[in-house]
Amino acid sequence: MKTNFLNIHDVVLLLTSLECLFLAVLLKILPSKRIQPRAILASFFVLVALVLTSTVVVWNGDLKTTDINHTPYVVAVLAGCLMLEGPVLFFYLRSLSKKINVLRWRNLIHLVPAILVVIIVLVFEINSVDWQPSTPLDVTEKFARSLVWAMVKLIPFVYVMASIWAEYKLREDLKQVYSSIAVTELKLADVVLLGFCVHWLWSLLAYALEGYVNVAISDQLGILDNYLTVALVNGLFVFGLINTRQLLNPVVIAPPKPVPEAKLAAKIDAIEQGIRDKKLFLESNINLERFAEQIGLRPRDVSAVLKLHYQSNFFEFINGYRVEEAKRLLALPEFKDETILEVIFKSGFNSPSAFHRFFKRMVGVTPTEYRKQAIETAKK
Repeated sequence: MKTNFLNIHDVVLLLTSLECLFLAVLLKILPSKRIQPRAILASFFVLVALVLTSTVVVWNGDLKTTDINHTPYVVAVLAGCLMLEGPVLFFYLRSLSKKINVLRWRNLIHLVPAILVVIIVLVFEINSVDWQPSTPLDVTEKFARSLVWAMVKLIPFVYVMASIWAEYKLREDLKQVYSSIAVTELKLADVVLLGFCVHWLWSLLAYALEGYVNVAISDQLGILDNYLTVALVNGLFVFGLINTRQLLNPVVIAPPKPVPEAKLAAKIDAIEQGIRDKKLFLESNINLERFAEQIGLRPRDVSAVLKLHYQSNFFEFINGYRVEEAKRLLALPEFKDETILEVIFKSGFNSPSAFHRFFKRMVGVTPTEYRKQAIETAKK
């Protein structure tokens, strides 16, 4: 990206950087019940802003002679932020379904590649001039630069796949739970994921073609890569304008009201009948509203009774009975030839991953191990 000082490309990137910071501020101040996802997404846009700004500093022709570009610090910021975008987007998608502890070692390990890249840049003092592939370097420095470039281009692609998987898991989990995640929140996640998947895939393509095209074409591919980020950020602005009402006025689910003692027994009996007689837990698409409708209660009353009497939420309550049904089926001799997948669907689950997660947590062994134990017990 060889340009003159503050040409149209630089201006666009700097303005987009300001837009990213504006989006980050909005995500922090807009009311939302989902504080952690918004905070992580705000951090993501701060990283994008830093990437765009440092890109201008590193690649602008007239800025190459400035003192800052003769130090490795700008390249360290650029490479480090590029490496952090993937993990932060991954954390954002995971946080939509459950609160995550970012400081756990399993989560902190995602920061290792970014830290490693920054260390390499600082140790080998790769400045803005050295960062350009056309700059001749000695063997060791060239290897270090090539390693950093490879990590910056290839590792984000790994997080593209991980983020797509996290989005898939989120959708699967939502099938099993009456969720308070707003539709607008899910659409926002879809837009962010889709846009940056396209951006990272294009960046990987440009990197793969670098050795097969001339310098001019390589520069154009890099410019188009930057403009994909510009298009995404502006697309998110449009999304925000279209969904302003939903973003500013999120639907707040009121906590369930306490159930009077006189009515509690009748409501418990209605819930028990829904489980015992109607076996509503076997319906794979059951949710709180449908369950309440089937037993003649209001959803908020069902929630209140589940919390007060069963110390559970609807998700845990229903899946608990599904696990018990699965245990019953696995122990029956006539079901010994049924596959685990068939047992999953017959017990009301529609997600094998959710089934295995709940079964192992509640029973302590896998379904296969439980079936084996049940068969051995029956023979004695």
